[in-house]
Amino acid sequence: MKDLGICVLGAGDMGNAHLTAWAKVPAVRLVAVADVDESRAQAAGEKHSVAGWFTDIREAIAQDGIDVVSVCLPTCFHREATEAALRAGKDVLCEKPIALSVADAQAMIACRDETGRKLGIAFCKRHLGQLAKLRELLAEGALGRPVMYRMTGGMEIRFKPWIMARDGGGGPIIDLCCHYFDQWRWVFDAEPVRVMAMGMTFAQGAAELPGVDVQTDTATLCVEYSSGDVGVISLSWGLPRGTSAPGPEQVLGPLGVVAIEGFRNLKLTRKGGEERTFGDFDADLYGLQACAFAQAVREDRPPTTGAEDGLSALKVSLAVLESIEARRAVEIA
Repeated sequence: MKDLGICVLGAGDMGNAHLTAWAKVPAVRLVAVADVDESRAQAAGEKHSVAGWFTDIREAIAQDGIDVVSVCLPTCFHREATEAALRAGKDVLCEKPIALSVADAQAMIACRDETGRKLGIAFCKRHLGQLAKLRELLAEGALGRPVMYRMTGGMEIRFKPWIMARDGGGGPIIDLCCHYFDQWRWVFDAEPVRVMAMGMTFAQGAAELPGVDVQTDTATLCVEYSSGDVGVISLSWGLPRGTSAPGPEQVLGPLGVVAIEGFRNLKLTRKGGEERTFGDFDADLYGLQACAFAQAVREDRPPTTGAEDGLSALKVSLAVLESIEARRAVEIA
């Protein structure tokens, strides 16, 4: 088994999640971690027994023995960091979303092709056995077709100002909803064709976000797929402190309903109240993701979710934001 040296760029929540996940993969060495905040880089290095910690991403990438770079920086830096790692001859697992613009995503794909390295996008939910089972149930017609997959939820204003910013993380439509745009495309086995959305911004001017140009943080959106299936999300990231609005996640079809319970279970209910539960799936999203990417590198095959998957999801996110602004349906190229 090929030994892999790992560098993680970013020592925030996601960087620490990647470091924890990589440590579970056999024959892996944690070579470097980098963060512009020196104390955070040092803390992550010490916590995860990383060989070296840095404040400059290029210095970290340049360390001997690095094979794979995990990009866990704010989305606005994904292109710069990914291209630097690819040009240094490293395979890259970049956190979702791939980028904030189609141009940046396409440039990352071009750099991957030019360098011949691997570029995976970290849609961690795609590694869940739960979603694989849902895809199987839909393919075999357990719910009939077409179906409606719906998700609702509401959260307080996020504690990371950059993730709410138009030019930082792009808000929930880009940062969170991309998970669903990717998994819907996969479980429906179909391409997105159009979106319709309405939205607003609750958090603009909030004390927690001084000087931040907040991207749309509250929306209801509908995505239609070539299969006739529909995905619906109604969510907010702009609620005041101390409040939340959790909701269900379900797939509705002419023959029944599947309730998606956490990351471990599915409950299928059909005519007459007949129920079947599929459960106890492995819910270690980041561990499964790291193992899968390591296997792709070792076996020289494409990653489970590649840059084209990231670009597809981004196009839907941008179409949603366009629909909100234009107050009309938007076709997806």
